[in-house]
Amino acid sequence: MGALRNNQPRAVTEGKVRQLVRELLAAGQTAFPSERELAARTGGSRSVIREILEAMEQKGQLLRTANGRSLNPEANRIPVLFLAGGRNMIDNPAWARLWLALVNRMKGTPLAPELFLLRYWPEEIAEDLQTLAQNRARYLILCIDRNLEPLIRRWREEKRNILFPDEGLLHYGLPVISIDNTRVGELAAQQLFEHGFRTPALLTPDFTDHWYSPYQKRIAGFTRECARLGLDFQPERDCYRVYYGKGRLQSCIRETTKIADQTRYDSLFLTTDDLLLLVLEVLNDQQRYTPGSFGLITLNSQNNALSGNARVNAISSATDELATSITDRILAHADGLIDQLPTIAITPTIHEGETLCIRKRS
Repeated sequence: MGALRNNQPRAVTEGKVRQLVRELLAAGQTAFPSERELAARTGGSRSVIREILEAMEQKGQLLRTANGRSLNPEANRIPVLFLAGGRNMIDNPAWARLWLALVNRMKGTPLAPELFLLRYWPEEIAEDLQTLAQNRARYLILCIDRNLEPLIRRWREEKRNILFPDEGLLHYGLPVISIDNTRVGELAAQQLFEHGFRTPALLTPDFTDHWYSPYQKRIAGFTRECARLGLDFQPERDCYRVYYGKGRLQSCIRETTKIADQTRYDSLFLTTDDLLLLVLEVLNDQQRYTPGSFGLITLNSQNNALSGNARVNAISSATDELATSITDRILAHADGLIDQLPTIAITPTIHEGETLCIRKRS
């Protein structure tokens, strides 16, 4: 009888070899198994194994040594550039949390996250853009869109892989992996309903210089779910806007006071926790906020909802889930398992707190 042919698909063998490379690098090992050992460990044929190894050698991922082959850690490293705004530190707490989550999630993988901060002054921006133009990262995660249009156009021409973690950014039709903002609003309405609240108000930022779609989607989801559940909410009457820009703190105090003065409201949905602490202060000053009689829920975007003494009921910004999804999709693309990075809406979850006690009925 002739020898049995190995019919394992080449892609399966390649995937197993890539996984082995990851495991070895994560363990700090560079010695690489022989063709015979690889065939036994992966179930692939010797001829396919040989072709894979030769391709890795051509890319510099494997080096010939006196004792066989060894991994080249630097050549197996896949740079991932994380671009955010700031000077010395990331200026947006939500992106700072995502950066840390990505660093943690990418440990033990070939992905090597790099942080780049785009500063603010014109001369700084010009210098930063020149530096960015020299960066050769294969994958780019963009948390800002200002001043980047020429570079994004160039990166697209160079077939770089770009994604945005925020659908509110000007993303030029490129992939977006972000929280499902419509679902945020729906969950907020459901939480209010389940805790016995029936007449909510809504407070949201309103940018004077641009339109930010996530807030609009949260409002739309909240409005639709309130109607389905029978909550008494009409956006043209019950939606209050804090105008961001000069005087935003005064605007927040003014709009929150209006809500506190309306005795018909039994609860409040904040589309972001950016100004949560100030809102709580105003409600307390107006003697309006009492657990069990007035409910409060927000999106935990800046982590203010979970950082105070009294934890506020919140919709999770799904930072860990977002980091996992981004990492997994980049790895799948790098491994050739998907042709392009996808657009994905991550479903948020609930943070239980102390501001949605079951409504006390008089």
